[in-house]
Amino acid sequence: MPSRVAGDQIRKAIAVVNSVADEAGDEEITPTDIAEAIRDCLELPELEAAPTVRRYLNEALDAVSDGMPADFVAMTLYAALGALGESKDSKD
Repeated sequence: MPSRVAGDQIRKAIAVVNSVADEAGDEEITPTDIAEAIRDCLELPELEAAPTVRRYLNEALDAVSDGMPADFVAMTLYAALGALGESKDSKD
């Protein structure tokens, strides 16, 4: 079972995407920043045993590359979180 670190890393990627969707903050977040956050998730060794999670993460990365809207990318990352067995609100 993937560790808590994987869920936290996916949540960080979701936060980056959501900040773009909400147009929050003063700094410019680029597709490269979003892709980097998703790649950080894919590099976690504990996700090697979670093919469904990796599939969703790869789909999110492809969506960024294809220029899909931030809300679509976020939904795909939420699906990865769900496949990991965590809800978007779980923090305990």
